[in-house]
Amino acid sequence: MKIKQILNKFEHATRLLYINSVTLINTSVLVVEYPKSGGTWLAQLLSGCLKLPFPRNQYPILKKAVYHSHYQPKYLIDKNKHIVWLLRDGRDIMVSSYFHHLVWNDKNKKDPKLVNYYRSKLKFEDYSDIKTNLATYIEFLFTDKPSKFLFFNYPGNWKDYNQKWLDASKKLDNIYLIRYEDMLKDTFSETEKLMCFFSNKANHDKEHIRATVNRYSFENQTKRKPGEENTTSFLRKGISGDWKNYFTEDAKKVFKKYAGEMLVDLGYEEDLNW
Repeated sequence: MKIKQILNKFEHATRLLYINSVTLINTSVLVVEYPKSGGTWLAQLLSGCLKLPFPRNQYPILKKAVYHSHYQPKYLIDKNKHIVWLLRDGRDIMVSSYFHHLVWNDKNKKDPKLVNYYRSKLKFEDYSDIKTNLATYIEFLFTDKPSKFLFFNYPGNWKDYNQKWLDASKKLDNIYLIRYEDMLKDTFSETEKLMCFFSNKANHDKEHIRATVNRYSFENQTKRKPGEENTTSFLRKGISGDWKNYFTEDAKKVFKKYAGEMLVDLGYEEDLNW
């Protein structure tokens, strides 16, 4: 194993230990999400609005901060004082993950482990033919169980991950559910409401919140408008409902098989007739 990989695993282990100990004492903020739900964006907004550091892709720090993760509610993780659970339509995640796992972009070129792994498991003739490949890819995402040696903090599949946080949120009052789709629709209002989770003060600094929202908007970070796609960028498109452009009937069938009921339970559909 390369030295870089060893150091990465040590960093992940350190962070996991930290989230189960130190953050409970210094009352750091924990953002939890299934990968590709928009967690980095939300963590940036929280960091800016709460004026807390966001140690991204680095070792944790001793003072109070915002931490973004894909952790499940086990060990002592769900005992953290402020947990923000970010939820996104699983169908959009399937599409976004496909680009992240199988299409080269500016970020995964620097750390090709994910792309190399998924391409070794999914031998598609043309990785850019997403519509043809998507049903097989979805099936793989819901059935593959890589070893911890490969993926130390593997979050499981979209259904199981969010089911665990849904169950935890019904028992605990330290978990705030926020939807990616609502954040896109009205970022300022959703962020302002979220601030009440951290303080009962009715009069938050609206101008500071507005300035933070503007600073981390898709348009400011990418110099593109939402919907203008760049497949080589980590911030690819910045919209919701993109699954409709890629899901075939086969893809729908596979997703319904594994997570259709969950989609209904979370309020994204009224029934399975979509």
